[in-house]
Amino acid sequence: MASISMKVTLKQPVCVLSSRRDSSGPSRPRSSAVAKAGATDPKALSFRRMHAQGGLSAVSLPRSTSRKACITYASAANMKPPSTKPEGVAPSLSASASLKLALVNLYLNVFGGFEGGIKFLVDTMFPEKVQSIFSGLFASYKQQVTISMKGDEAAASSKTAVIFRELIRAIAGQMIGVPYKFPSYHTAIREGPIDYFKLGNDYVGTLINYERSLMGNDHLWVKIDQQLEAKENVVLFANHQSEADAAFIPLLTQGAHPGLGEKVVYIAGDRVVTDLMSKPFSMGRNLLCINSKKHMVSDDSATKSIKMRQNIATLKAMEKLMQEGGHCIWIAPSGGRDRRQADGTLAPDQFDPSSIELMKKFASKAKSKPTHFYPLAMATYDTMPPPTSIGGDLGEVRVVTYCGCGLSLADEVDVSNSGQWAKGLQEGDDTAKVLASHIYDKVCTEYAKIGPCMANDTPSVIPDGCVRPTQSWK
Repeated sequence: MASISMKVTLKQPVCVLSSRRDSSGPSRPRSSAVAKAGATDPKALSFRRMHAQGGLSAVSLPRSTSRKACITYASAANMKPPSTKPEGVAPSLSASASLKLALVNLYLNVFGGFEGGIKFLVDTMFPEKVQSIFSGLFASYKQQVTISMKGDEAAASSKTAVIFRELIRAIAGQMIGVPYKFPSYHTAIREGPIDYFKLGNDYVGTLINYERSLMGNDHLWVKIDQQLEAKENVVLFANHQSEADAAFIPLLTQGAHPGLGEKVVYIAGDRVVTDLMSKPFSMGRNLLCINSKKHMVSDDSATKSIKMRQNIATLKAMEKLMQEGGHCIWIAPSGGRDRRQADGTLAPDQFDPSSIELMKKFASKAKSKPTHFYPLAMATYDTMPPPTSIGGDLGEVRVVTYCGCGLSLADEVDVSNSGQWAKGLQEGDDTAKVLASHIYDKVCTEYAKIGPCMANDTPSVIPDGCVRPTQSWK
């Protein structure tokens, strides 16, 4: 691995914390986080290890009731204030936590653009389990960015560090500051110290090989955009392959259909809003948050009751959106991510009829605006593949791949009993299963066209009805 030369030289101390004698006793030991004049090493900014529950923090503050903090900014630093709390969740950030968060931001601004600086902060700030996951992810990400940059390891190291700098900034806000609590209906956080939508797009977009990627039936996105502009609703029934799936519609449609991807509302399970590594990406998307019944099995009755009430609140929020009109709602009727089979094959997982019936029910309510239903195939698995097992502890090991990705829409489906799917129904047939099977088959047909774009070891071809997406997010 090539060594990284630090090019930042500080001309003055960037931060000094000191305590002075108070009226009740002798002066207490000084706590400091200092980058000395002329420093070019990230370790020049001293951070101290805390053994309190919740991992490591930037600095241990004295408990003096009359502490004095003196912070001098280096010309290279641009310290951001702690994240403000979105409406509906009251902040309770202490002065100590605010200072710790400010120190982390300061460090990231000075040293976060270098691989050595990122590694030092990860080893200092994160709990041991998170260190391991994060370090492995950084190595995997850098390796794939190196491939995308034709083997330029130095440039890949710099680009990876810059992207992870903002990711760490976001995670630090959750660890040191006030953890964000997702409401039933969450709207993307775009303003404030961090644009979480941009954070997710930068992270995922870097892994997309646009020269292999595919958009199937791209003209249908034009139709969807027109329906949304007419204040009608659109529901996308999609397979689900990556925890980053919410980023692919904006990234692959932005060039030809600007702004469309920002309108999508995703029905999200509880794991993507509770996992420390997933939360920053989820905060940048519009979400309807549902607690999965699969993950309630081991909950006690009180916890299960709370989660069920949250689900009811989410359904009410979705009903309101359907009544407002002009919303595009993405749902994965499979209830989870697709998994490779033992023989290596990969296909969309079966759809749960109850998920489709739920959306059909909301669309049929008297006050709901007209709603259109589209099957959507997503080929995104290899970019950020899920673990082989289902469930398990939060904080899954993560690897990434630089590869092609694909989206392909099928024609709008009439979900009423007059639709094509209902022709040939026999008495006694389970109509919910027949409709779910019809939509699933449409997704599988589209997936067969775009799935091969992920395989880096096969020729890159453009099937009939597909085009290359325009890379507009850099």
